[in-house]
Formats: sequence, C-alpha cells, structure tokens
Amino acid sequence: MTDDELLSEAGQKVSALRCPEFIRTDRGWERCHRDEHDPDARHHVRDRSWSTAGNTPRLQLGQSCTQACTWPDQVLKYRGRLSRPT
Repeated sequence: MTDDELLSEAGQKVSALRCPEFIRTDRGWERCHRDEHDPDARHHVRDRSWSTAGNTPRLQLGQSCTQACTWPDQVLKYRGRLSRPT
C-alpha cells in the first residue's frame, strides 16, 4: 500500500503534485505542504522546514507557511504507542 493510499483511506485529500517527503513530528508522519519543487528548495510542514540536499537533513523550527504551501495537512499516525510504559 502506498502513502497516498494510506492518506486516502484516512479520509485526507491527496494531490498528485504534492511533494512526497515526510517528516516525523509529535502528530505523526507529516507530508511536505508544498507541491513538487526543486530538490534544493526546503520542504515545509506547519512551523518547520527541512532540506534533504546533501544527504543531511537540516531542520529549522519557527518557519511559517508561505504561498507555496498547499493544504490540508496530511498526517499519518504512528503505529504503536508513543509513550514508554511506566
């Protein structure tokens, strides 16, 4: 099953042009807000952006959305528990 199929089953709209990059956040795996873009351009979700150029992700926090961002958010929940057992 592809990521797009998982998002469709979760009831979220999927754009064929949407950038395929995901990042792990506290909400789950979030897909880049932007449509397909230059590989050197930064990916973006909510308040963070990252670059995958150069084989080293460079995360920046506090980055607000721009007109290049596409909505809605696309989030895949984690499988399993998020917290450690006590």
